[in-house]
Amino acid sequence: MLISNFHTHTTRCRHAEGTEREYIENAIKGGFRVLGFSDHAPYVFEGDYYSTFRMRPEALEDYCKTILDLKDEYKNDIEIHLGLEAEYYPRFFDAFLRLIEPYPIEYLIQGQHFIGNELDDRRGSLAGSDDEERLKKYVTQVCRGMETGAFSCLAHPDVFAFSGSEEGYIKHMRELCLCAKKNDIPLEINLLGIRTKRIYPNPVFWKIAGEVGNTVVFGVDAHTAEDVTDNPSFEEAMGMVNAFGLNRKEAKDAILPRVRRV
Repeated sequence: MLISNFHTHTTRCRHAEGTEREYIENAIKGGFRVLGFSDHAPYVFEGDYYSTFRMRPEALEDYCKTILDLKDEYKNDIEIHLGLEAEYYPRFFDAFLRLIEPYPIEYLIQGQHFIGNELDDRRGSLAGSDDEERLKKYVTQVCRGMETGAFSCLAHPDVFAFSGSEEGYIKHMRELCLCAKKNDIPLEINLLGIRTKRIYPNPVFWKIAGEVGNTVVFGVDAHTAEDVTDNPSFEEAMGMVNAFGLNRKEAKDAILPRVRRV
């Protein structure tokens, strides 16, 4: 069963439910030793644009205080960490790091949901495409993000819904896997994708990861307290680990050594 998870959301992203306390209590009941919160990070864009799927900048202080207060309250029951899930948006990344610098954020998960960024190209989402050039851009951007050294894990690396040639997919995703291995970045098998029957985890991708020898972790990607102890999806993910000979590590062992002051 799962004993650690670093991919946990809160209601501040406006598409999750439940209180932080409920997530923690469920984790304890499920036998967890470590729980990391990593809500969708705030980004400051130009003009009056606000994302619809991430916390607003003005919510960051309360987010940090709430998690740290609970960390102290539950210190004898479970180890809690404070993180964020963030895209690598080259144009806005330095400003993002300056925004979060005053706060005690321990780790960042790279969760890429757009190519480029969501302001300059509202059509840059990773919805279905057979355009190999778009897949190449996704891989290049993800790799540049990993190379910054700011991220401790790459969430749902196989999120891109590519419908082009399998040969092209294998070529570019192998590049991503090699980049992750070179930069010692764990790749996440996303349990949300399993329990909601999304196009990821993609077996073709994870076969490549097994061949490359990437370090693999499980991320619950919890959006409700009940999600935290998602053992059915865990069992299915373990089936993929066994099928493709993946180098799976417990999240606490693969991510904690990289947890540091951002």
